[in-house]
Amino acid sequence: MIRILTLLALVAALGWWLRGEQQNGRFRESDERFLDFLLANTRDELKPDPGRVADVVFVRIVESDKGEYSAWPPAPIDYHLIIKALAPASPDVLAIAEPLSWPAPKPQFIDQLAQTLQPLPSVVLAVGGSEGAASQPVAEAFIKERLPVIARLQPAGDKPPWLAGITSPPEEALLRQGDAGIVSSYAALRASAGAVPSFETQVIARATRTPYSNQRVSAGSGAGLNVGDELFVPLTAEGKFPPAAVAVPEINALDLMTASITDDSGEIARTLGSHKVMVIGMDDARTRQSVGAVATALGLPRLRVLPEIAQLIASVIALSIVLWLLTLRRGVAFRTLLLLFAMLVASYLAFQLAKTWCPPAVPASIVLAGGVLSRLWARREKQSGAAAA
Repeated sequence: MIRILTLLALVAALGWWLRGEQQNGRFRESDERFLDFLLANTRDELKPDPGRVADVVFVRIVESDKGEYSAWPPAPIDYHLIIKALAPASPDVLAIAEPLSWPAPKPQFIDQLAQTLQPLPSVVLAVGGSEGAASQPVAEAFIKERLPVIARLQPAGDKPPWLAGITSPPEEALLRQGDAGIVSSYAALRASAGAVPSFETQVIARATRTPYSNQRVSAGSGAGLNVGDELFVPLTAEGKFPPAAVAVPEINALDLMTASITDDSGEIARTLGSHKVMVIGMDDARTRQSVGAVATALGLPRLRVLPEIAQLIASVIALSIVLWLLTLRRGVAFRTLLLLFAMLVASYLAFQLAKTWCPPAVPASIVLAGGVLSRLWARREKQSGAAAA
């Protein structure tokens, strides 16, 4: 009995140490690989919720209306009026899908446009970039000064490509008021420090309020964008957002410039709602794909990782299993493997049914350590009994 308690105390100490290591991020990679395994079998079942898709609004600038704008493409004053009309809807994220840069001589109202953006809680600006096999110094300098970096990137071959250069940076006054994302069909582009987000990825990050330290991008088999532990966005094998298959609410930007949205009974006000993600851009295939990709991603079901207390309970359950293993004399190795397999099946079923998962490194290590100690103890007792005989 004393030996059992001693071995159990050793395993409990090991479990406590493993919990501390897990909280320090030591087992992040192994836990993420387990999550990838769960997602590989369910990614085709991840479908956007129509209710969440409606939280994204496309404010479209239509070329057939170009005679109604002050210039074409629209000038700063046009964007100023559009955004000023959107302000009463209190957008959670305002994303402008067009690189806001104008050739010299610079038009007026750039500073007024920047002031219009300043009160908004989160602004994402599109940046024109070129793709290639290597990054140029200009791009590296822009990344260092203006772009966030996703440190965890798993490329497949030459995909995703490198951000080779910056072609259309927004005006400096505007860049100071928001975050930047590269216009690209890929979720991210490679950089020397990791990866830089596309325009869509930047909008998703701002809408979910997820720091890039908790994000990772993978290409190849099982490609996807992991936004923290709660959102997985499937990507194509090349690392691109798949074709959007959702319809989002739309508003003609010109209507915002000629009508008030403060009247709650108005159709515009009902479409905009409040505290939504609003994307302003040209009404073309590229922008529609961007808006659809954002809406699809934000509409996907959220994954749930067990809270800390539940993970601690799982470790305690693993310790109780170890106590049972320590009482066995035969079949320890087989039963240990059977228990680990049962834990895998239970985790798989829980994820299938409720999209809930538990990081497995600590409880699995506890059971495995208990099985090894039980096996060694049973062998030692057998050898002691044979020697006594």
